[in-house]
Amino acid sequence: MKMKRSRPLKADLHLHTAEDPLDRVRHTAKELISKAADENFDVISITNHHQMTFNHDLLSYARERGILLIPGVEMTIQRRHVLVLNPPPHRMCSDFLSLSKLCRQETLIVAPHPYFPGIYSLNGYLLKHLNLFDALEYCHFYSSMINFNQRALEVCQSFGFPLVGNSDAHFLSQLGTTYSLIYAEKNLESIFAAIRRNKVEVVTRPLKPLEMGSIANRFLRMKLRGKKNRLQKLRSSGSRIAALG
Repeated sequence: MKMKRSRPLKADLHLHTAEDPLDRVRHTAKELISKAADENFDVISITNHHQMTFNHDLLSYARERGILLIPGVEMTIQRRHVLVLNPPPHRMCSDFLSLSKLCRQETLIVAPHPYFPGIYSLNGYLLKHLNLFDALEYCHFYSSMINFNQRALEVCQSFGFPLVGNSDAHFLSQLGTTYSLIYAEKNLESIFAAIRRNKVEVVTRPLKPLEMGSIANRFLRMKLRGKKNRLQKLRSSGSRIAALG
């Protein structure tokens, strides 16, 4: 007879690694998995921008360390970021109509940092397309004085929507600042069903002002490195095309 779990699953479903094509993250997928194992996580999802970082090697590497690795991706939908966990193979979306075609029991769609400032947060698009989402995210980047998660919390309370805690970690030190406790068996079907039934608890703490400032500074420098790298690639590509011409 299969025994039920005596404790919830510790999970973070929004994480980035060096394989991300958009952000210049320093740690690799395996380094992240090892760190998550050290922090006693049961479930994680690597959600790099525009592409999945998931294969048999990573799945086995995570399993050997007691972690269930869920395939995921952070898609850009009409310039807004959306987390899609366990999407159908080779399916990327760019608008909300195509995103609606991914809605299925085997796929979980989460609104990340939905009301944070910036063009990549959903903001007004969230309520317009709320029926497409399974849960909203409570993001780690906040302090006792500044908290852009508050509006997401209000939406969840008003509409009875699930709220999941994620770190959106671009640096290993961010892992564990905010996460979810999911009351489910350790398999994808049970985890997604538990989140949809709101059987999830957000564990979080506000960042200290210096901690928040340090993360913001590192994040900005990372973005600048990424932009510089993309410009160099474009120039290199342009030079090759000119040479061929």
